[in-house]
Amino acid sequence: MFSLMLITEIMARSGGGGSGGGDGGGGEIIALIGYFPSYYLGKLIKKLLPRTAELIVSATFAALCSIVLLIIGITGGLFGTWFMILVIIGIWAGWGAAFFGIMERLKKRQAAARQAISTAALQDSAWNEESLLAHARQTFLQYQYDWSTFNTASIQTYTSPRYMAHSSLLLSALRELGRTNVMAQVEIKNSLIVGVHDDADNARDSFEVAFEASALDQLVDSNNTIIIKDTKPFIEYWHFIRSGESWLLDSIVQHTQDLSTANHSLRQFAENNHMFYSLDMGWLLLPTKGVLMSRGKLGTSDINNHVVGTYNGRLVQLYTYTPVPGNKNNMSWLVLQVTLPKSYGGIITQPRKKIFSSTSVYQKPPKSYKKYEFEWNDFNKRYSVHATDADRLAAFELINPGFMAYLYDNDPNAGIEVADNVLYLYRYLGARTTTTVHAGEYEVMLTIALKAFKELQL
Repeated sequence: MFSLMLITEIMARSGGGGSGGGDGGGGEIIALIGYFPSYYLGKLIKKLLPRTAELIVSATFAALCSIVLLIIGITGGLFGTWFMILVIIGIWAGWGAAFFGIMERLKKRQAAARQAISTAALQDSAWNEESLLAHARQTFLQYQYDWSTFNTASIQTYTSPRYMAHSSLLLSALRELGRTNVMAQVEIKNSLIVGVHDDADNARDSFEVAFEASALDQLVDSNNTIIIKDTKPFIEYWHFIRSGESWLLDSIVQHTQDLSTANHSLRQFAENNHMFYSLDMGWLLLPTKGVLMSRGKLGTSDINNHVVGTYNGRLVQLYTYTPVPGNKNNMSWLVLQVTLPKSYGGIITQPRKKIFSSTSVYQKPPKSYKKYEFEWNDFNKRYSVHATDADRLAAFELINPGFMAYLYDNDPNAGIEVADNVLYLYRYLGARTTTTVHAGEYEVMLTIALKAFKELQL
């Protein structure tokens, strides 16, 4: 079990839309001492020997090393034994990753894809494995560069209209955060065509390529400071669709995504509202402004079930936010986020704290926030309002009798926070899994947002 977790940690990609990963424990670090030599030695043996011989030679070598290390560990007492056992686990995890890794398992799909291409090529010259792979590799490298430089004009030339729109919105979200996701030193280690669909209607043709690659993946802020970086190798699946005699990139899926947890009701919600759904956004778009977001940490926190679109030219994002994934409480929030045209300082309007309630949305305001009350006593009993500046609060168009009456009458158990020029609507989800969040909850948030947008004249 440990070895499987270790392999997952080594192969997981934390940035560029993947799940955020926390720091490894001491045991994992020790195991890496055995993992890396075993993994790279295995890769070398694979190049020199046929399949049966490579397995026999590598397994024998790993077994001999394990025996020697275990003997050395025993002579060092309890600590020495524990240390060497972890190194031995690393050795076998590295061996398994080298000889039975993801790309190795994908070779069965590659064989089926090759057969499908051979059959399709009899009637259509567009089906040529070498040219398809060459096109896919070129697209892979070009997209990394264009993504890093916000070059949407270039992206538009080789992506489908749907994926172009989604990519453009994600880049806009990055730009609003004042960030750039720089992909440098990109290297394709392996690429396999693992899926082919040849249709009688050529417009429905498609193929899928699995890429094993590495890069210096950096998230950089507006001051050109590196916020976080990731150098772990990653595996992605790139899906291409046919457009006349050319092929267009239509989607990118991280191998680390568990597609079985995809929320189909949220995907349908996104389509119905002309928006786009992503299962796992990791921490790439994790905001840092505000009381709610202060719970999070880049590289650790997670954004999932991400939906992005526009309203009156404003970028709108809805997502589930888990500040500390894997924590025993695993508290999550449903958030709608939009950037406002001006700053209002810090404002929090939320239902009052409910004692012993497991569904309370209440966020404790910092000491720098002052409490404000209004002439409507019933509203004051149900909601609390805190702000950093009375003048900015007075200028905040949402704080008016009409909108307060709307909140009071509908009682959506949602809080509203403004941090500088970013507005968050948020609801507490507790420890619910991503699959239990229903589109109806997103609809409630979007309905509140549309009402708020009218008040704010967005």
